[in-house]
Amino acid sequence: MAVVSVGILRERGPLALVGSAWRYRQLILRLVIRDFEARFRGSLLGKLWVALVPLLLLGLYTYVFGVVMQAHWPGADGSTLKVALLYYVGLVLFDFFFECINRAPSLLLENVSYIKKVVFPLDILAWVVIGNALVRLAFGGMILVVFYLAIEGVPPIAALVLPLLVLLLALVALGLVWFLSALGIYVRDIRQALIVIAPATMFLSPIFFPLSTVPQPVATLLYLNPLTFVIETARAALFSGAWPDLQAVLAYMLFACLFAWLGRVWFMSLRGGFADVV
Repeated sequence: MAVVSVGILRERGPLALVGSAWRYRQLILRLVIRDFEARFRGSLLGKLWVALVPLLLLGLYTYVFGVVMQAHWPGADGSTLKVALLYYVGLVLFDFFFECINRAPSLLLENVSYIKKVVFPLDILAWVVIGNALVRLAFGGMILVVFYLAIEGVPPIAALVLPLLVLLLALVALGLVWFLSALGIYVRDIRQALIVIAPATMFLSPIFFPLSTVPQPVATLLYLNPLTFVIETARAALFSGAWPDLQAVLAYMLFACLFAWLGRVWFMSLRGGFADVV
């Protein structure tokens, strides 16, 4: 009984959240590289799309919201380029988050051969999705840095909090990938539901508006969206030099770790039936 308890704790305990990733880190790295290569195989521009997509989005939103709609942002001093950067910060974080979520429901169905292998650690596939999305986010982040330096100059020291925010958001995304990938193998309609959920989540996230312009009861509800805290804190650090509230960061960190762990527990609990439904 003690041996079984230790085995369950090792497989599903809180430390297993990172223990499995560390144990199979070399395999995860190889799978991330292979997945990244496969996504651009056969395309004319290849890996250039990783940099072109965020660059084109930045140009598109600058034109639409800055030139056509002439959108204003409190504190932006009427600068079209600054407003575009404010949008872009939210967009790159949203795109990272939803790239992970969008792949989750069909993740196991795309890797049926691994399900048949009893010894293959299926839970690391979620880490592969996160790793691939982080690579794309890194390219989007480099474009942000270049344009920020050109428009705003040297960022404030508070910008050092950005990697921590990305890490915490990645943990939330990781939990959702585990949850949705395990559920998606039984319920095939989730991918279709995400087509509606994605744009709804975009407009319910403070991407195109500052949270300060939203009535207080609504603003409180928007904080139920895990993107809200990260986007608002990232913007405040970059454009106001404001450090986040320590208690708020610790609370979000606790939530992110707990959510990721529960997602993995859910995944490992359902794993035994994967082979029966594929």
